[in-house]
Amino acid sequence: MKKQPDIRYLGWMMVVLLAAACGEGRSQAEPPVPGGGQRIDVKAHGAVGDGKADDSEAIQRALDSAAVGDTVYLPKGTYRVRSIRLVSNVHIVADGVLKQPEELSAQFTVEKQHSPAPLFRAHRVSNVYLAVRAETVNEAIYASQSSNITVADSRFTGDSTNRQSFPAVLWYDCSASRVVGTTISQYGSARQATTTYHPGTAIRVLSSRGITLSGNDLHHNGENGIFIHDSGDVEIEGNHIHHNGMSGIQIAFNVAERVANYRISNNRLEHNAADAVDINNRAHGRVVAINALIAGNYSYGNGFVKGKSTPDGSGIGTLIGISGVTLSGNRAFGNNRPALYIEGCGDITANRNVTDGAFELVGHWENIRMEGNTFHTLRLLANASGKLLDIRHGKMGSVMLPNGIRIDSLRIMENEIASGPINVNMEGHFKFEGNRLTSGHESGALLLVKVAGASLLGNHISNAKNAAITVRKTALNVRIDSNFVTSGGTWIHDFRPPDIKINKNHVKEHVEMGGRP
Repeated sequence: MKKQPDIRYLGWMMVVLLAAACGEGRSQAEPPVPGGGQRIDVKAHGAVGDGKADDSEAIQRALDSAAVGDTVYLPKGTYRVRSIRLVSNVHIVADGVLKQPEELSAQFTVEKQHSPAPLFRAHRVSNVYLAVRAETVNEAIYASQSSNITVADSRFTGDSTNRQSFPAVLWYDCSASRVVGTTISQYGSARQATTTYHPGTAIRVLSSRGITLSGNDLHHNGENGIFIHDSGDVEIEGNHIHHNGMSGIQIAFNVAERVANYRISNNRLEHNAADAVDINNRAHGRVVAINALIAGNYSYGNGFVKGKSTPDGSGIGTLIGISGVTLSGNRAFGNNRPALYIEGCGDITANRNVTDGAFELVGHWENIRMEGNTFHTLRLLANASGKLLDIRHGKMGSVMLPNGIRIDSLRIMENEIASGPINVNMEGHFKFEGNRLTSGHESGALLLVKVAGASLLGNHISNAKNAAITVRKTALNVRIDSNFVTSGGTWIHDFRPPDIKINKNHVKEHVEMGGRP
């Protein structure tokens, strides 16, 4: 990845502000560097940078000697380093490469989720800016109870032979911190099978707040590109996340109330072995409102390992047990699973998304509103139920509604639907108004089998075979008004349900259509 001078410049500006705020005087040992503070060359403290000598102590001496606002500088060379303790208000910029020795390599386990020897360790540290290149066998940086940590314009390369790798960036109980313009790869072994994967995540954020992850290239890691747990106030913007062994972005819950205020936007998510974006709160058994925006992302080819399908692979998002989510302007193509998977959620809004995949709804939901989307299929699974499902101004291939679903209000309004039939056999009320529906199926275009009330108003229905509309006796309070119906058979097969009203429809029957219209 090319250097980004603008990001480093912003980093130096941050140093200026910090130094000014602290009011510290400059040391006269080194000439001033742009942005304030002194520039401390690690070679002045005994670092060699030949890739053989252990430079850990020399670099630590340079850090410990620095005053507030100073920057420790590593000139070109290869610095063999074990572990470095970061110091508050002291920054590190490197033109050289830091490299950990292989004998330090440790393995991630559920019981031990951080190593004893990260390259950089920060505990209760604040106001640090890092711009480095590093090859590590453990974490590149592990920060806990720290704030205002910036990793910018960096490159971290892990150990791709470690099948139980630690993440590159690990933040626990941190705040107001960010990773920007950074490339992270090779943390953990590449996934080889559709059913198993190896730990090793680019960025892992636990119990933290005020996190920004922007403009990064996260690729070829064993597990996720980004994993976030029990954290809030998070912005994930403009990253390229690809060829990772699990999801591109995964958000998980323990103390559910901590997970709130997310903006996931303008990311490119490609060839990850699981979902593009996975937000999963299934374990809590209750819906949590998280106030999330998922917008402007592009995804392609997720959910495969060596061309074979994995159990995952949504393109726009997998949403489970959450509410207060808006999905807008996303594009998803060639992914393995439904583009949008919604299970047991509260209020979800999806606007102006485009995909060749399906929208799939499972379990109970409160209010789902979809407007201006283009997708292949709307699919509800058995026993689906909700208060409101409102779909309008969209383009879709088909609508699949299984028998026995329960929706208080199902509204399909002003859509283009390429393929029937639509089978309505449900508890609740159904509005089908202003749509264009085409069907070449033997069963016709629209079947009302069971419904508490239905309004078919102002639709254009084109049907190749048999009756275009069928209404069974168990469909109650049906109004069919002002529709334009062209049918290869009769326009309606009416089983004389109670309270049916048919009025002002424009009908062409027994039209020879040559098969599918």
